[in-house]
Amino acid sequence: MDTAILFAGAPRFPVIFDGAPLVLDSAQAAEAAKILGARRVVPVHYDSWAHFTEGREDLVAAFTAAGLADRLQLA
Repeated sequence: MDTAILFAGAPRFPVIFDGAPLVLDSAQAAEAAKILGARRVVPVHYDSWAHFTEGREDLVAAFTAAGLADRLQLA
């Protein structure tokens, strides 16, 4: 796979799903990139709203820890 567009940011609402993330957190996004074998990963919907609990720094840290920092394409 050339490019994976992943919803990240771990948005949470306390009243929905017991506060569990509605989409991927940063570690899950890195794992998804590995599973998909994506050469490039473009995370979307990870900033600009109060319900996002992880942002750019979390994504960079997770992808770096997974050895995938070179695949992360942040806007």
